[in-house]
Amino acid sequence: MTSIDSAAALLHAASRISVLSGAGLSKASGIPTYRDADGLWRDENAVRFSHIDDLKRDPEGFHNFWAARMAVLSEARPNPGHRALVELQMRRPSTALITQNVDGLLAEAGAQEVFELHGNLRRWRCDSCGNREGPWLSQRCPRCGSQARPDVVMFGEMLNEGLLTRTQEVAAHSDLFLVVGTSAAVYPAADLPTIAATNGAKIITLNMETIDVDDVAAVVLRGPAEELLPDLIQAARLRP
Repeated sequence: MTSIDSAAALLHAASRISVLSGAGLSKASGIPTYRDADGLWRDENAVRFSHIDDLKRDPEGFHNFWAARMAVLSEARPNPGHRALVELQMRRPSTALITQNVDGLLAEAGAQEVFELHGNLRRWRCDSCGNREGPWLSQRCPRCGSQARPDVVMFGEMLNEGLLTRTQEVAAHSDLFLVVGTSAAVYPAADLPTIAATNGAKIITLNMETIDVDDVAAVVLRGPAEELLPDLIQAARLRP
């Protein structure tokens, strides 16, 4: 039995499935990852404008950097990996899609519910009045005139506590947990596979490179998400 067949058997038998996805899921859509040779952390501006304090330090530079990233997202489209996860959710409606990505591509692909741990760059917000009517092309909130910002979690900020608690509960009640296109090294999201495994879930990892979670995984699949996920869903022969 091949690794994909072993993973498909686990997926076929599972009733409570959770998926944690990261930048590797969206790479085929033209969105840079963080740690690759051409990743965002190679971009000096990404380093300069990823902390919440950078908004006060250089509002114009901050806005320009994130507006440029939003422009990249506007051209991106869901790839076969996104569509495979949406198909999984359609065939197993209780499937929880948890993502560290801020690109909104899972929702664009048709996902019914996505737990966006780090927010969504397609939304902007005003921390002064709470306005979320964006995206906005200007740096100022159209309602109160205060500084606008992307609705994403920056370094120096905490994740939404209610959302994090919900994903922890979902992980704890899973019988199968997939880790897709992420190193699962950034906390607190990195705790989710551990929570799932501690509560008896089988773990499947799908990644280009070795990650720590491989050590506790029942099946390790090595390769691009846009190829592995469609193959896995097809091999699992899931029925609605």
